[in-house]
Amino acid sequence: MKLPRPHIPWPIRLCLPLGVAGAICTREAILLDVRYAALLETYPVLAAEFTEAGMHGAVLGVLWAGCIGGVFLGGAAVMGLLLRGRFILGLVRKACMASWVIAWAYGMLILKGVAVVKEHDLQPGGAKPDSWNVAAWKLEFLWPVLLVAGALGGVYLFAWTRAAIRAWTCDPSADPAAGDRIIEDVRSHGPDPCFRKSVWSSVWALMFVVFILPLFLKGGCVENYRVPKGKGSPAVAVARVHKVQKKKPKKKLMVNPHSAISFDFPELDDSRVEQTVEQVSRVQYKADPSRLMAAADAMGAGGKGPGGWPDGMEDAKVRFIRLKYHGQGWDDGMDEVSRADINFLAKFKSLTPFKVATEGESHPIRLLRKYDPGYAPPFVYMTGSGGIDVSSKDMKILREYLHGGGMLFADCGSRQWDGAFRNFIRQVLPGQPLQTIPDDDILFQLPFGFQNGPPPLWHHGGYSSMGVKHNGRWVVFYHPGDVNDAWKENRSGMREDLAEGAMEIGVNVIYYSFSHYLQLTRKYRR
Repeated sequence: MKLPRPHIPWPIRLCLPLGVAGAICTREAILLDVRYAALLETYPVLAAEFTEAGMHGAVLGVLWAGCIGGVFLGGAAVMGLLLRGRFILGLVRKACMASWVIAWAYGMLILKGVAVVKEHDLQPGGAKPDSWNVAAWKLEFLWPVLLVAGALGGVYLFAWTRAAIRAWTCDPSADPAAGDRIIEDVRSHGPDPCFRKSVWSSVWALMFVVFILPLFLKGGCVENYRVPKGKGSPAVAVARVHKVQKKKPKKKLMVNPHSAISFDFPELDDSRVEQTVEQVSRVQYKADPSRLMAAADAMGAGGKGPGGWPDGMEDAKVRFIRLKYHGQGWDDGMDEVSRADINFLAKFKSLTPFKVATEGESHPIRLLRKYDPGYAPPFVYMTGSGGIDVSSKDMKILREYLHGGGMLFADCGSRQWDGAFRNFIRQVLPGQPLQTIPDDDILFQLPFGFQNGPPPLWHHGGYSSMGVKHNGRWVVFYHPGDVNDAWKENRSGMREDLAEGAMEIGVNVIYYSFSHYLQLTRKYRR
């Protein structure tokens, strides 16, 4: 004879797992700070960057949230076992929802820690933070929390069934409640199985694509940079320069120095006022429009042609990539109102036949390591208005990028940033100081000619462009006058001719960086 199964009351079915989850939550929250300290002791490489990122404060925040939440879950479970009523049933449901909030807070803590490891290229235990290891770390720390949160999701669903409602409220109604309908739809796919299967398939696919897949694949991919292929000439525009003729020295009278009459009259030509007027009124450069239009489609190298570089790639487009770092103003001009990056790309397109990106890009310094050899950006742009907070790992990555053929286009956005950048570049390239770029340097001659150097504009960092040379090549171009402002809409109040010069010096940097990068990295593309 088959014995009947013992009936377990619904309050016990739902409150027992809730109480267990509360006890686990409280225990793990109390131990969280201890485990964090043990993690740093085991992997000292994490200590400095985690401290800088404020991880300990985040740990303490999750600790208190877990303790309070665990007590709430345990209290709701006890009250659910001992008391009845709609309020108690609602309390059980709210406890389930509180568990999800705690799980979310813990998940954000784990994701933040992994992001710090990824951003600074830390290697705990010698494991590189590649996509597979990052996914494994996330799964290792998150799966227990996801499992408990999923189990309490089931408790929450059953708390909406008719049987559970009747157990707490003594409601005699026999109509299926919301939980019954959902469970039945999952079990039998409802009255329209094809429709229900399609709905649930869509829901699970959406959950996977929107939430699960980005969780494990976030933050590791870049698109290789491709330089336009073809042949061209470096000459796009030749400057028309106003030369100031030197005056012949005036003959001086030979007189008796002891004479009572003085013949030493000051000349205007010998005064500082005249020198200042001459310097200010001098026309530094002026592009010849007719010459420009005639040769605009020939920019590149390798000889006469439609434009491009013989070592370039088919179907390429010119992109503008700026470096993202911890500091004020790194993204100045990227917004849809200023449009500095977009305006510069549009200007470049108007001067050349090349395809250009329709928007600017940015990414952290660490991603420079992700590009395939020979396909990194020939130049990257960097600006700001405050301090520059970059880890030593990122400095090393930037140094390797510059020594490997890349170029840094640095643009001074304020006097404070000038000091910050000079200190930053000393650490990136120790023993390779910034130096003034001569006015006759090739960087200022092709494609646009700047006989007296590019316009200093706002000259936050001085009046002369500076740079760092490595093996005879400029690896850093530092403009002291915020060309980024001149690229913005309405030129930030700058005169049109000076703003035009700001565009043209950007074109020169692109030409210089493309030509040298392709030559230095040719072996990787064979």
